[in-house]
Amino acid sequence: MNLNQLRYFNTAAKFRSITKAAADLCVSPAAVTLQIKNLEENTGVRLIVRSGNTMRLTDAGSKVHERVRSIFEQLENLEAFIMNIGENKDGILRLGCSETANIYVIPMLIKAFKSIYPGIKLVVDRGPSKDMLERLLNNKNELVIAQYDPNDKRMKMRYMGRKDIVLVAAKNSRLSPKDIISAHELNEIPLIVPTNGSASREIIISRLKEVGVTPKIVMESSSIPFIKDFTCADEGVTFFCRDVVLKELAAGLLKEVRVLDFTPTIEYGVAYLKRSNLSQAALTFLRMIKEFVEKGEFEKSDAGLNVKSP
Repeated sequence: MNLNQLRYFNTAAKFRSITKAAADLCVSPAAVTLQIKNLEENTGVRLIVRSGNTMRLTDAGSKVHERVRSIFEQLENLEAFIMNIGENKDGILRLGCSETANIYVIPMLIKAFKSIYPGIKLVVDRGPSKDMLERLLNNKNELVIAQYDPNDKRMKMRYMGRKDIVLVAAKNSRLSPKDIISAHELNEIPLIVPTNGSASREIIISRLKEVGVTPKIVMESSSIPFIKDFTCADEGVTFFCRDVVLKELAAGLLKEVRVLDFTPTIEYGVAYLKRSNLSQAALTFLRMIKEFVEKGEFEKSDAGLNVKSP
């Protein structure tokens, strides 16, 4: 029995899922299964029962999990205590984020982080998800908050949450006067979109093509305020994560238009290259994100993520 086996078992027991545990640990489901199997063989105790894609703890597994969970809570507290000693509260964290995440994710995280670690300097880089991930690969940033893509083997990515993408138009739009439309009506309505490299753009264009829609793109911009202004002026309609336009919706400048049979979403994650190469500041930020997700802190704010495991 070793700590790694216990860590994999603890994570699987917490999520009640091998797949979700694998995503959280940034390993394959097979690796999680193997570690738990080794733990069971080394102890001679059956801990879990799998049936298809589901799993449950045995009675013994539940009792073991209570002890193991306590052990890892103490380890995390010890890690935080050690990291908070002396100069470990100082340092620089270079953080990249997509344009959308910069509006409704980053401010919340920075506020919480700075309240605990005021000595760490944050350098925030923002741009399209594709550009930010390239800067991560080129070691320009340590962490990047962008579209969740666990299949990109060039980096590790921890899941954060999912957000609805909605169609918005000017409050009294002549281009889209109805509050409910079919997806095919978007063939005739001028659409404003982010520039190439934006994750939300790729999602929207891809989903529209799936339902047989060729959007009538009349304008592209990398600036969210610019797109908002032109949408409010009824120069076109656009797709945004709902939280990005909460103020404009509340003020009556924009309206949400429901598109039948078309409900796109975007998932967010925090990406890094190798955990072993991260600075103490980056490791601290990662741990804070994990705690936010586990406690549902993102769900408590209108500007947060709707956290659900994929």
